[in-house]
Amino acid sequence: MAPLPYRLLVRLAALPAAGYTVVRAGRDGGGRYLRQRLGYGLPSGPFPVWLHCASVVEVQAAAPLVRALGERVGAPVLVTTSTPTGAAVLARECPAAVHAYLPLDLPGAVRRFLARTRPACGLVVETELWPNLFAACRARGVPLAIVNGRLSPRTLEAPAWLRRAYARALAAVGLCLARSAEDAERFRRLGMDPHRVRPAGNLKYARLPDAPEGAAPVVGRPYVLAASTREGEELMVARAWAGVDAGATLLVIAPRHPERGRGIETELRGLGLEVAVRSRGEAVIAATDVYLADTLGELGRFWGGAAAVFMGGSLVPKGGHNVLEPAAAGRAVVTGPHTENFAEEVAALAEAGGLWQVDGEAELGEAFERLLGDAGLRARMGEAAQGVVTARRGVLDDYLAALAGWCPEVLDPGRPPQSS
Repeated sequence: MAPLPYRLLVRLAALPAAGYTVVRAGRDGGGRYLRQRLGYGLPSGPFPVWLHCASVVEVQAAAPLVRALGERVGAPVLVTTSTPTGAAVLARECPAAVHAYLPLDLPGAVRRFLARTRPACGLVVETELWPNLFAACRARGVPLAIVNGRLSPRTLEAPAWLRRAYARALAAVGLCLARSAEDAERFRRLGMDPHRVRPAGNLKYARLPDAPEGAAPVVGRPYVLAASTREGEELMVARAWAGVDAGATLLVIAPRHPERGRGIETELRGLGLEVAVRSRGEAVIAATDVYLADTLGELGRFWGGAAAVFMGGSLVPKGGHNVLEPAAAGRAVVTGPHTENFAEEVAALAEAGGLWQVDGEAELGEAFERLLGDAGLRARMGEAAQGVVTARRGVLDDYLAALAGWCPEVLDPGRPPQSS
């Protein structure tokens, strides 16, 4: 049973949570979202494996594991998400999986969920710690594991009563496969049995393609890519670029949220830059300074053709974005100082010599200048970055072996792992 303070908080939050669920259902979730978040209308089990992913990022990280587990057990895997966007990504990446929305962490809702779906074992991705759900799994004898586990330092700074609730939830977890040694140590400090937690690597390495998807778009000139930029960052990148002797090299900016394209274009033109906009089909000509790639779903086409890649969300305090994708494409990677969400990946690439982390706008300009003027440096950095990814591609098989040892009656270790 969850600690008393947490149970009281859940009771107080039940009405607002239900209200938000109704609003979200009306906005984009629909009736199924509303019913399942309250523990009704769920798919009927039993399911050999249930895996929970909070939303899009967790689904993307876990997709290779979901596919491999489905092949191993020879039956559909039940995957729960908390958001409709997570459900949409799951449908695209793992069409054989059965989807449901995870109920709110209310005692009645989680009991209905487990009674209806009857999972033989459960895997929770990354950071989801739900005391009532975990306690109900323990009461029903459902083995639980955390995969790709990560904890932020902020979790360890939570109020004492909440840390106790987390520690009690972790008592129901039989195995925690953490993304890094630092994450494993945080789970131990939060109260996880040290013998049940160990670093296993980041599942994101398992989903990276061997080569960029599709061909690089024809822009007619060599280019440097600024990928997944956030509000305020485009101006910083453009000012840094304006101070560089780029020659014929073009700056391509692919914002994280393409709907901001018109505002970004206005800002760039305010600096006196000539801008071609991809969503309008505008051609790159000799006078073009910046190509604004303000379209959805095309970023993967730009990795392979870039001379170097700046990963956004890092000059502004957004925690950074996934540096592994340009690394897998063999590109030299540059980031700003704010990379908390990808600290382990940034550290690995930097240590290998595949990533250049700058303090701000001025240093970014210096990095651009140096990389444009030294093709050998770009090649060495790209090769080092790609080497880091290649060395970690076996992470999926490592996870499958660890999970088979944890729950052999479900995940038969006699069958060879199926990489995906």
